Amino acid sequence: MQWFPETIDKSRLKWLFVFRLVTNSFISVLIILIYINGHAPAINLKFWAIAISIAMTVTYGLTMAHYFLWPRFLGAPSQVVIQMVSDILQASVIIILTGGCESTLNFVFIIVVINSVFLGGLRFSFVAATLSTLAWAGILDLHYYGYLPGLPALGNSMGPTELALNMLVNTGASYLVAILGGHLSSQLDISSRALVTSQTSLNRLSELNENIIHSISYGLITTDNQGRILSINSAGRNILKVSTSVAIGKSWRDFFPELDVTAHSVIRGLMVNYLRPVDKAELLIELSILELTDLHNESWGKLLVIKDQTAFSQMEAEIKRSEHMAAVGRLAAGLAHEIRTPLASMTGSWHMLLSQNFNAEDQNRMMLIIGREMERLETLVDDFLSFAKPSVGHPQALDLNSLINDQVHIFKTWKGAQAKIELSLEDIPMVYFDTGQLCQVIFNLIQNALDAAVADRLCHVTISTSTEALHRGYVTFTISDNGVGISEDNIKRIFEPFFTTKSKGTGLGLAMVWGIISNGNGRISVRSTPDVLTSFTILFPVYKLSQGELPLTSAM
Repeated sequence: MQWFPETIDKSRLKWLFVFRLVTNSFISVLIILIYINGHAPAINLKFWAIAISIAMTVTYGLTMAHYFLWPRFLGAPSQVVIQMVSDILQASVIIILTGGCESTLNFVFIIVVINSVFLGGLRFSFVAATLSTLAWAGILDLHYYGYLPGLPALGNSMGPTELALNMLVNTGASYLVAILGGHLSSQLDISSRALVTSQTSLNRLSELNENIIHSISYGLITTDNQGRILSINSAGRNILKVSTSVAIGKSWRDFFPELDVTAHSVIRGLMVNYLRPVDKAELLIELSILELTDLHNESWGKLLVIKDQTAFSQMEAEIKRSEHMAAVGRLAAGLAHEIRTPLASMTGSWHMLLSQNFNAEDQNRMMLIIGREMERLETLVDDFLSFAKPSVGHPQALDLNSLINDQVHIFKTWKGAQAKIELSLEDIPMVYFDTGQLCQVIFNLIQNALDAAVADRLCHVTISTSTEALHRGYVTFTISDNGVGISEDNIKRIFEPFFTTKSKGTGLGLAMVWGIISNGNGRISVRSTPDVLTSFTILFPVYKLSQGELPLTSAM
């Protein structure tokens, strides 16, 4: 068991130094009061005054030595022993000079125990309490038999019982103070160590957090509730081309003035065009604005997450161009294959007409064949041109729900009871698209759903609109049917030109839909469970999402 500490905390030494100065000064005042009131021992007053002066001088000197001298030359165990022994000797001298066992200052041994708590905690306080008890017992014994100078023997006025009671009270007081002070000291040590550990962990966590924040490629900007920037990481500074000193204190709206965002807006994944003021570079920025709250769920600011998607957008555009050229190549090959049949029919009919061995009825039939195959060729060529070089169109603000109702009305009038078409249209903002192309997309998808109908059951088509992608700048359009569905292998090819599972058709309908949607800055996807449900989902760009600026593409 280690009774003496290996080290002494400097902060404890400081507090002990202050405590000693205060108690020594307090005891000095009490000694002066004892002298004034005539309670000094019956010895020569001049000798008593000199002795007291020397004792207090030594006491103050040792106090200074304990704090300034011993820590420089002695280890912790030696410092503890010297301070404890000197404290007990000082207390014994003061008690003897101020009345012995009847001294008003007999509590100084309690101060010795308290001092020991500062130095060594619980175990050392027990050592100090034991030595203080022995010192008090020695003074009591000397005083009882009259061996203290200037003090009468207590044997004449105090019996053995009173002597034992006096000893018991002082011993109990010393050990009680040792237990209480030691316990408080132990709890203080535990709390201090826990605080140091927590502070160390907090510092490490803070450093890790700072390293993560400054190493990620996303820009992170924190603001207060007024929009003033509180912090910005290195990625954010690189994207905006600003220094920390310039950014801090400014409003984030100074960097994105075109955004119409309210104080309580939460935005995720909004794609915006950003013209950087420093170098006039045009960037495509993905912006998210999140709420920052405290433990009481009260807002104290915003977190802006910005990511430069310019390179990704350029790469995406290049991939789209490559895909389009590849699709045009496949379309050309498919077109060459498709035109062989009508050309063969036309060529055969033309040679037969040249032979002039047919009557008028046969000639008319041949001419009809030639005319039909020419129309078929014209349709193929028109579809090819529509897919290979889709029209930019004239995008404008459109009421998507109204156009859906118009197209559904046409089909209900046309198909009658052959299909059941249900609508689930939410209240949505205007979309930005070409009117004719949008109607063509809706028409083709409804026609595709009706063509997929199963012969022995009623075709059920559901068309819906929603705002689930509105935070990204899109309105969602979904059309579902209960037809034959699309297999997993075929679903990967349905947008390829000339790919079809129908007995009739060119296989260009869905390819044209894909081209129109891509060219119009939208997105299309499909999910299918054969013989259960097939759903096409299209994201149409919203008109004037932020002060008339069009939403830009974003991955679904």
